[in-house]
Amino acid sequence: MNDLIPGTRVTGSLTYRGKEIYDPAQDVTDLRKNIGMVFQKPNPFPMSVYDNVAYGPRTHGVRNRAKLDEIVEQSLRAAAICGEPARKALS
Repeated sequence: MNDLIPGTRVTGSLTYRGKEIYDPAQDVTDLRKNIGMVFQKPNPFPMSVYDNVAYGPRTHGVRNRAKLDEIVEQSLRAAAICGEPARKALS
C-alpha cells in the first residue's frame, strides 16, 4: 500500500509465493486480492470515505456506479455509521 503514499521509499526484499512483491512487473492488484491486512486501528487510504469503501469491490471488477453506491451504502449501514455524513459521502 506504500505506493499510494507520495515519496515513500522501500529497500530490501519481500517475496510472496516465490515472487518479489516490489518487482515493477508484479501485478499489485492481484497481490492485494491474495494478501489481507489487519491493523490495530483504522487505517483508511488517503482518499474519500466512498473511495475507501469502494476500493475492494473495484479491485474485484465492479465498475457500475449504481452497484458501487449500493455496496457503499450497505457497508456504511452495516457498520452503523450511515446517516447524514454517510449520505454526503455518496454525493
